[in-house]
Formats: sequence, C-alpha cells, structure tokens
Amino acid sequence: MIVCPYKDLGRYAPIIPGLEEAMKAVEEMKEWVPGTIPLSDGNRILVQEGQTKSAEGKLSEAHREYLDIQYIVEGEETMGWAPLETLTLDGEFNTVKDKGMYAGKVDFMRIGQGYCYVVYPEDAHMPGVHLDAPHAFKKLVFKLKV
Repeated sequence: MIVCPYKDLGRYAPIIPGLEEAMKAVEEMKEWVPGTIPLSDGNRILVQEGQTKSAEGKLSEAHREYLDIQYIVEGEETMGWAPLETLTLDGEFNTVKDKGMYAGKVDFMRIGQGYCYVVYPEDAHMPGVHLDAPHAFKKLVFKLKV
C-alpha cells in the first residue's frame, strides 16, 4: 500500500502501469460528475461521492486483476487495511467484478482531502468508512490492471 498527497503520486508512474494516462485524464476533467471514465486496456476512473458508512461489521475487499488508487478530492474518509493473507474470504471471489470480500482484523487510517492511497491485489481494504461520525466525500477511484 502507498499513501501520499495526490500531487506526489506521479513519482510512482514507473511502477504503476496506466498511471500516467489516468492522471492526464484527471487533468483534463472539466466536471466531477459521478460515473465511469474509460481509459485504455480496460482501465477506468470512477467518480464517486457520498457519505462514509460505519466500519462496524463491514468486510474488506480485494482484487486480483486490478489495483485501486483512491483519491479524496473533497472531504475525508477512514479506510481499513490488512494484508490479504491475514484475512478469510467470505463467500466466493466474484471474477466478473474482480472483487472478493474478506473478514478479519484491519487497521484504520484517516485519509483527508488531497490525499490518495494505492492498494495492490495483496492489500485488503475497506474504503469509505468512519469510526465516529459520517463524513461527506468526493473521490476518484482509478482501476488499473496489474
């Protein structure tokens, strides 16, 4: 996992395929309307906004084919993280959605406006949650093939 200010994310382009294209697409965005922005090779950017949900009782997620970069444009969220190998798959992995849900203990970190985090397939994550009270957020989620 990587956590950094979005302005510093470009330094990871040599190790994150598709990052340069995604960041260029963000620079060219005129509106931040919720939806999906397609990129090449099946990559995409999701524009999301809403309220965080309580972390209590939530499962973590992980992907096999894509990494996530979650960039908080406005507001904040708390995210949970754990090494995938320390958690237990809850149900079956959905290969169509490239998403599995996992149970087990995670550590939490507040991610504020202007920051982003990168989670690889070995990183289980619980995005968009709170530990105390709900927070509004707007974020971009880059889905980049690994």
